[in-house]
Amino acid sequence: MIATPDPARPYLATIRVVGYCLLAGVVLIAGCNLGQRMKSADAADKVAAAGKAQAKAEQLAADRLASANACGAALADVNRDTALAKQRADDWKRAAEIADARAAKATSAAAAAAARADKALQAAKANATCRSQLAIELCPEIPLL
Repeated sequence: MIATPDPARPYLATIRVVGYCLLAGVVLIAGCNLGQRMKSADAADKVAAAGKAQAKAEQLAADRLASANACGAALADVNRDTALAKQRADDWKRAAEIADARAAKATSAAAAAAARADKALQAAKANATCRSQLAIELCPEIPLL
């Protein structure tokens, strides 16, 4: 029997090279896809971590804003109380000035009355009849009006 040569034998090496290249291409594409998925997973983890950090920062900012608003309200209360105290102090100052003016008037009126009484006493001492009556001692049980 005569052996017939295999017609595909000369192409067998080329088919093997093409097969290996095809296998290498499939492995390369699978590796790239795996790498892409891993990068996507890492990116998703980073996005989730950034979202958590942002939520925490927003909560902290909200807490600080609430604290600042509370301080502002407290300062407004202090400001209002200070304005009321200043108003009361101004009212008391006006009342003191009015009382001072009245006291000055009363003092000048009393001084004028004392001066008139002293003048009248001097005039009475100058008169001989009045002078003798001033020398008489009155009863101590009778109060003088």
